[in-house]
Amino acid sequence: MKIKKSGPWTYRAYASDKLGCDFGPLASFVEVWREKSPAPGVFPAWSDFDLMDFQDWWGKISLAEMHYEPLNLRWVLWGTIITNWWGADYTNKFITEIPAVHDVWENHERGYLERLIRERLIGFVTGSLSPQGRKFYYVCGVDLPLEKNGTITHVMSAYMLCEPSEMFLPEGKPVFRV
Repeated sequence: MKIKKSGPWTYRAYASDKLGCDFGPLASFVEVWREKSPAPGVFPAWSDFDLMDFQDWWGKISLAEMHYEPLNLRWVLWGTIITNWWGADYTNKFITEIPAVHDVWENHERGYLERLIRERLIGFVTGSLSPQGRKFYYVCGVDLPLEKNGTITHVMSAYMLCEPSEMFLPEGKPVFRV
């Protein structure tokens, strides 16, 4: 599937009650997140999870700690498999400190995350790792907000490699796309 986009990645956001099965091969990751939700409309906290919850996704997960005013994120977890794909370990790095993705953050990703957080949505990303000089890798990923006391504190993501012909999108129309 050829996916049109304005930057190196396509960013889409879906209602937080969207079924996990709509996310194709990422469905099991979304379902783990949904099962940990303490109540309808409330996102789980990072402390609600156990390492074993993600056994099928080990190495393919990132966890970003959100910082506000201005919006920024710091990865507190960057999986070993995605480190190999990206060619870099982003653990303990703020996105604003990574020159390869500075323009992507400023022109695309910051607005996507602002809206994802404000509207309390599930995110979905697709594209190549061209900003990292690894345009031969194509990924699909899901971004799931985590909260504590009503504030989004983290975004937990899972990624998978896809051949360009195997790129996919979740079922249904997104709330928005960038």
